[in-house]
Amino acid sequence: MLLDLKAPTAASSLRVWNDAKTPINVQVRIFRWTQQNGQDVYTAAQDVVASPPMTQLKGGAENLIRIVRLSKAPLRAEESYRVIVDELPPAGRPQSGTVNLVVRHSIPVFFSPASTGDAEPAWKVTPQGNGYRVSVSNTGAKRIRIANLMLSGSNGQAIARQQGLVGYVLGGSAASFVVPATGGKKGGGTLKISADSEGGPVNATARVSGG
Repeated sequence: MLLDLKAPTAASSLRVWNDAKTPINVQVRIFRWTQQNGQDVYTAAQDVVASPPMTQLKGGAENLIRIVRLSKAPLRAEESYRVIVDELPPAGRPQSGTVNLVVRHSIPVFFSPASTGDAEPAWKVTPQGNGYRVSVSNTGAKRIRIANLMLSGSNGQAIARQQGLVGYVLGGSAASFVVPATGGKKGGGTLKISADSEGGPVNATARVSGG
């Protein structure tokens, strides 16, 4: 799940619900999401808010949480945030022999100008452990969401594979992911890269370096 809002849209809603029979307390926080040195960085957001930031849901009930961008400054590039929804533990001490499990959801939110360029990923592959480190540098203005990532040799045989969501590379940023090997290690040469993204299938090649 994600929220993808294009200007002039500056607000949206999340629906939260309680499947249990007992009431729960929910806290909603928003963090600005950037990537530095290939790592995700989260800082408390000032210009995007959640309303209400806390709510109590009765058993079987649901509620809408508004996500609003307060800043009136025009968007120059896509802005990325994470909405963190936490189910808070019940007040009071837990009963002896019980453990309170706190549920957390992390939801990407993107605000972008009415006209945004595409992602422009460049790929690099390096052997690492029992797999490969795939480094992606995105010089485009839009993020790329990578899923079902596969590396294959010239014969089309899968060398490494990661099913499901692999991760995001934000616009103007870089990130890397370790992909488990599925067969014999390949120390050099060129690998084919295939994946799914929001913009459609990804097909690229990269020379294997290092190792």
